[in-house]
Amino acid sequence: MVVEAKVRILSTGSTVSEATAVCHRTRSWFLAWLAFLPVTVARAGTLAEPDTFWQVRTGLLTISHRAIPTVDPFSWTVYGKPWTLNSWAFNVLIAGAYRLAGLSGVAWACAGLAMVTGGLALFLARQLGASPPVAGAALALSWPLLVAWLTARPQLIDYIGVLLLAILMPRIVTGRNPIRPVMAVGIVSAVWVNLHAGELLGVAMICASAVLLFAGRDTRGSGWCWIAGAAALAASLLNPYGAGLLQHAAQVESASSGIVAEWQHLDPGSPMQWSMLTIGLAALLLAARQRNLALAGELGIVAAGAVLAIRLLPILVFLALPVLAAAVSQSPWSGYVHRRRMLLYLVTAAGLVPVVVLALLSLGHIGRPDPAIYPSELVKDIPPHCRLYNSYELGSFVILERPDVQVSLDSRNDLYGRQRVLAAEQVLRGQGDVAHELTGANCVLVPPATGLATWLRTNQAWKPIGSEPAAVLFVRR
Repeated sequence: MVVEAKVRILSTGSTVSEATAVCHRTRSWFLAWLAFLPVTVARAGTLAEPDTFWQVRTGLLTISHRAIPTVDPFSWTVYGKPWTLNSWAFNVLIAGAYRLAGLSGVAWACAGLAMVTGGLALFLARQLGASPPVAGAALALSWPLLVAWLTARPQLIDYIGVLLLAILMPRIVTGRNPIRPVMAVGIVSAVWVNLHAGELLGVAMICASAVLLFAGRDTRGSGWCWIAGAAALAASLLNPYGAGLLQHAAQVESASSGIVAEWQHLDPGSPMQWSMLTIGLAALLLAARQRNLALAGELGIVAAGAVLAIRLLPILVFLALPVLAAAVSQSPWSGYVHRRRMLLYLVTAAGLVPVVVLALLSLGHIGRPDPAIYPSELVKDIPPHCRLYNSYELGSFVILERPDVQVSLDSRNDLYGRQRVLAAEQVLRGQGDVAHELTGANCVLVPPATGLATWLRTNQAWKPIGSEPAAVLFVRR
């Protein structure tokens, strides 16, 4: 009886010790996740992405009409032209947040999506064997590379989708029952494609993994990868446009390449871009060296895409950081890092000081349109039901704030077409037949330093009625 009692005591003590260890690990991962919070709050302080504004207005239309718009309702230049939406569900999501709390609600909702991204990156790091301090430090200290990419836009969904696929892939390749994770891939892809057409990147990632696994003679893993890729491709058709969304994705790329900064090729002269690519390539080499061919395929396809379009660089970093954190955690220096973890915490805290300051300052104006770009008060002074000629960035803001005003252009490149966008840029410089281009417009809203603003100031047919640092407003006499 005494022996049995001692055994029970030892067993109980062991159980309590294990529970304490689990609680400690959970708390450590939670703290690592919270370290990413200042980054998302700092970004939420100011809305600078022009797409956000027309997406909110489109979501409001979708909710009120209970139908996705099929033609352009916002401009006077292409009014009624067929229009395909590649993020209709995301538009509805942020429109719901706008109804609840205005633009601050939109900013907080997108900050929440960014926090989900950070949480999934840490989950992947844990799955790969990283320790909480190393993974949390890697994610938090990457803020100078990532903060600019966490704007309120549907690309946030792409970050989440890519990480979810990376988490599911090991269960498909090496799991005993791959059917469930394959079904999960299909579900993730179906939700993803309706939130944003970037889901097609996920299909490419899975197929790249299948090719590498086949080359590595893992026929079972490769076969299940192909099945998962087929499930993702089939799920991509479960959207309001079916296969037409594939053609539209190519149209967006064609209309935006060379015009929108994030669609440009990797800039050899940008240290920031090279740093992000280097992180991705280092993770790719580690994954290949560890024979994690599925992850190597995912990293490889994203890295190649990032060279062609820098909009994939943040996806590459989010996917690469868990790999690098796991490598450090499992390296011969892991013991040293563990013993000096307090020093690691202090370094991380010191590195976060600038973004924490920005986050605290941002709390006073969460969701504020960037005053350097958007003239909030001047937009209110636009005459009712005016046909507005405007610059590229300002059109989307007017669409949200003044739905009674029709714009000449906004950031929907796929709708207006490459030629119209380039022609508008020439007019903005005050070049070409400006008077002809302004035919049909009875007010103009452009930045004050543009050539068009200079031309309008000297033209007797136009009268300036208001000015802000971001723009000047003219009306036709």
